[in-house]
Amino acid sequence: MKILVFSDSHGKGKNISSAIELHKKSCDLVVFLGDGLSDIDYLKSLYPELTFFAVKGNCDFFTGGTSNLESVLDLDGIKVLITHGHRYGVKSGVGTILKRAHELDADAVFFGHTHTPYDDILDIGEKRIHLFNPGSIGYGGTYGVVNTSGRVLVTSHTKIQ
Repeated sequence: MKILVFSDSHGKGKNISSAIELHKKSCDLVVFLGDGLSDIDYLKSLYPELTFFAVKGNCDFFTGGTSNLESVLDLDGIKVLITHGHRYGVKSGVGTILKRAHELDADAVFFGHTHTPYDDILDIGEKRIHLFNPGSIGYGGTYGVVNTSGRVLVTSHTKIQ
């Protein structure tokens, strides 16, 4: 499964559209991690053939729709916590979000908010949890490309041209 992961577009939906154009023929899912839900609503109408999943960020509180602040997705048998990250203080570190993932027995976390790409696997107790932040598609032009196969998650950061 190929997943495009975006966060923090802040009104620059054209950046997401540029990235989608590169991957739309091989993309199975688009995940948006908040702060620009109105951009995603517009892109859903441009790409009705794609499946979108989004959560709200701290700048999306006045945006309509039914998106949650966090959710857990099963991506080919990999349990992934999807959240913007602001509720877990990710600008000050990943300890709190790592604990939340452990509470939910998640294998991975996709989060945004910091505008900085991040990719690491950390131990908590007996469990290893993969933490992935695609950075900001709006301010920096970075996004994530994630592939899953056989309960293996392969992540990479990409930048729009």
